[in-house]
Amino acid sequence: MKKAQQILMAQFVVYFLAALVIVVLGESDVMETGVRAEEKSEQFVVLSIVELLSICLIPLALRLFKFKRVGERLRSADALLRLGSLRMAMLGVPMVGCAFLYYLYVNTTFGYLAIIMALCMLFVVPTSGRCESEVAK
Repeated sequence: MKKAQQILMAQFVVYFLAALVIVVLGESDVMETGVRAEEKSEQFVVLSIVELLSICLIPLALRLFKFKRVGERLRSADALLRLGSLRMAMLGVPMVGCAFLYYLYVNTTFGYLAIIMALCMLFVVPTSGRCESEVAK
């Protein structure tokens, strides 16, 4: 169980570090910002897709372990690692993507979505107590 918890915690930290690297690169002008800012129709489509993804993924990720079928499978450290990684990816990948899209389009909505995803990730921090309780259910 300890190894699964450590791997999940490493994934958690990597997603935050990846987003932080993007923010540092964007704010220090190392990464060129606003490259696609003039493409308004493209930006609208990407924003619509990301918003819909966020609306679907946030509740699903936060409630993933409450579903009956998932709870039945969640009996071992291996299952916790697989399902925990899935949950972490459901929140972490869009967070990093939104951080990148913010600097690509310079649209604050992408930045707000990245912040919302980061806040949601704080609700699933894979501490040892949480990992133990999720497997014990």
